[in-house]
Amino acid sequence: MMSDIAVTPMRFRYPLQNREPAAGFASRLAAVNNRYMNEFLRDLRIQPRDIDKGVESQVRLLAMVGAADPDQLVRFTPRPAVRDRFHQVAGETLAHLGVNRTIFSFCPHCVLEDLDQFEGPARARPWLRLQWTISHFRSCDRHNVHLITTTPIRRRFEPFDFSETIDLYIDKLDRLADEAAAAAPSPFQAWLLRRLDGQRDQGFWLDQFPLYVGAQWCEALGVSALHHPKVQTTTLTQGDWATAADEGFRISSGGQQAIEDLLRRLNEAQKDTRGFWGPRDTYGYAYKLLEKNKGDVEYDPIRNMVRDFAVTTIPIEPGTDVLGTIVDKPAVLTVRSVARFSGAHDRSIRRFFERQGIGQEALESGQRNHRVTVAAEQVFEVVEKLKGALSTPQVLRRTGIPRIHLNALLQIGALPTVTGSERHTHAKHRFAPVDVDATMEKLFAGAVEVHQPLPRQMPVLEARQAACASLEQILSWTLDGTLKWKGRLAGRFDYGALLLDADEATALVRQEPPMVNFTRTEAMEFIQVFNAHAIDAFIEEELLIMDMEFSPDARREVPVITRESVELFRKNFVTLGELRRVSGLHLKQVKLLLKGVDIEPAYDPEEFKVWIYDRRAVDEVLQERPNFWKYNKAKALAAVA
Repeated sequence: MMSDIAVTPMRFRYPLQNREPAAGFASRLAAVNNRYMNEFLRDLRIQPRDIDKGVESQVRLLAMVGAADPDQLVRFTPRPAVRDRFHQVAGETLAHLGVNRTIFSFCPHCVLEDLDQFEGPARARPWLRLQWTISHFRSCDRHNVHLITTTPIRRRFEPFDFSETIDLYIDKLDRLADEAAAAAPSPFQAWLLRRLDGQRDQGFWLDQFPLYVGAQWCEALGVSALHHPKVQTTTLTQGDWATAADEGFRISSGGQQAIEDLLRRLNEAQKDTRGFWGPRDTYGYAYKLLEKNKGDVEYDPIRNMVRDFAVTTIPIEPGTDVLGTIVDKPAVLTVRSVARFSGAHDRSIRRFFERQGIGQEALESGQRNHRVTVAAEQVFEVVEKLKGALSTPQVLRRTGIPRIHLNALLQIGALPTVTGSERHTHAKHRFAPVDVDATMEKLFAGAVEVHQPLPRQMPVLEARQAACASLEQILSWTLDGTLKWKGRLAGRFDYGALLLDADEATALVRQEPPMVNFTRTEAMEFIQVFNAHAIDAFIEEELLIMDMEFSPDARREVPVITRESVELFRKNFVTLGELRRVSGLHLKQVKLLLKGVDIEPAYDPEEFKVWIYDRRAVDEVLQERPNFWKYNKAKALAAVA
């Protein structure tokens, strides 16, 4: 070793350049003295492998030989990190393959500038930039061109000889410079250089991580943002990787919110796909990077963020490993998973979603059952109830309730369904046993045991017929306590054992008030000169509102049009037929007079099947012109001319 020997700097040497590593400095120092690097180093009793591995004592010795700043040369010389196959350089850590030790890239424009700037042998003038040995650099931001990759002669246990290799390209540099592919300035690479120069911004999201984490994450996130989740990365060109790195850097610069916005977009891209939906197939290469580095705690903040977002937005199967954490209970479910967990049919669950307004946008867009998502907490209770729920036939057998009576109980809301399908007659209902039992208990609440019923003590259906009441009506009276007497046949607890007093029910029927709202016929008469086609059109327009009301004549609930909507409609509009009656004129004459004062139909007569006008506009004209209905054909025609 030469630690105790005075070292005299070489006479022929170049000054150390900014971010020039030891391997490049040694090669250039050897070249300017007309030597090859491996021979030159051995003559100095420096093992080439020590320079290759960045052994500090040997790098400092090399600095003394070249009259360079030893601290600067040590700083920008990669050396093995504590972690296997990792490297440290300039106070930063780069992962495996982050530092190229057998190849390098270069910018032909930079080399041409070196040839002009320095004197001496041509092959000794160019100098090796640190970034040309770091795999994350793919272009020269000084000249905006992509770098050219070299294949130096490989010598075991030795670094590549930069000057020896660059000498092979000197004669064709002009052509290489002309042919170099253009590249846009790279914000990603500018950030890498700032980090290598020791600059960190505490408020910048990426600067909280080691350099290798931030660099790899930007590249991986950019690939996920720009390419299909299952893209074969071996097919990506250096230009593709450069574009991806800049895109990933752009997104990551926005911090967690910007990254989650991208993840949300990737989720949306999966909505129209088929088959299994999981985070790996959704987030692509970025997710694979986090999976690959599951044991690296430096990735924990990113990994936790992606995991939390995935498990709260993607329907993940219980037992799935998501970046090192097993999902026991999914936070997101789909129509299909709800159906599978509950035992119900997909179609029943989809209709349940529709009724409850769950996943409405996805349903309306026609997305498949395994892509319509919902927060598990929204349907947890339903899923649990559905696991032991009873079908309609099972309820009929369990209680003895006839199907028509069961439908009536559903209509009056006396028997809830698990999926909220009470108002849908043809739905495949599911009932919680506890709800069925509670309804039966309420029906029999207060019932006296009867061994031999009297003639007017009848089962529900017979009592309804005797009293001329609707089934919904008599069941409501039974449940809400309006009927004061109820009986139960001794020894029986099925629905058929329930007895009612027909005379009490009859008395209640005779007290029923008349209907409040309008039937369709009554509505047409009230509005005046209306028709059934127009009724339908304005109901669809929601200017006339439909409802259900019990009819004393029909003894059942019938569809009606609310009195409030009919009265408001007549207050706002007047039909052509009503104006004909008021004026005593022919329909055509009325239309002509109205047109003469610029009063047009309020709605298209072709579409709404009736001529109808704004009543306020007509009333204002009649107030201003008391003789408005006095018809003069010539004047009327002149008014519309």
